[in-house]
Amino acid sequence: MSRWLVGIAMSITVISSGALSQQSLQELERVTQFERALRAVDAIKHRKKLQCIMSTANRSVCECVAQKLPVDTYVRSYVSIVNRDKDGQDYGQLSAADKAIVDRCVTDGR
Repeated sequence: MSRWLVGIAMSITVISSGALSQQSLQELERVTQFERALRAVDAIKHRKKLQCIMSTANRSVCECVAQKLPVDTYVRSYVSIVNRDKDGQDYGQLSAADKAIVDRCVTDGR
């Protein structure tokens, strides 16, 4: 009878250990996916900063704009953004919040 109880206890331990291992693997996969997403966001910001610097030659403004504008904000003409060209297509299409970010970056960067 005691062998039977020991067998049941060992089975429960192995089953629960397997479930914990599965949870650990799932958690590791979630962390890995999150880290990949962060690297992708960093790469997008870096690319935007380089595009801005190549267009405007204003590193401080470009660093600010690249870091503070939302990642999904697409800019075709950084020159119109940095010059806050009210008639420019890109600046005019920014949301009020994004315009405030650009304005702050340009004011602080000059």
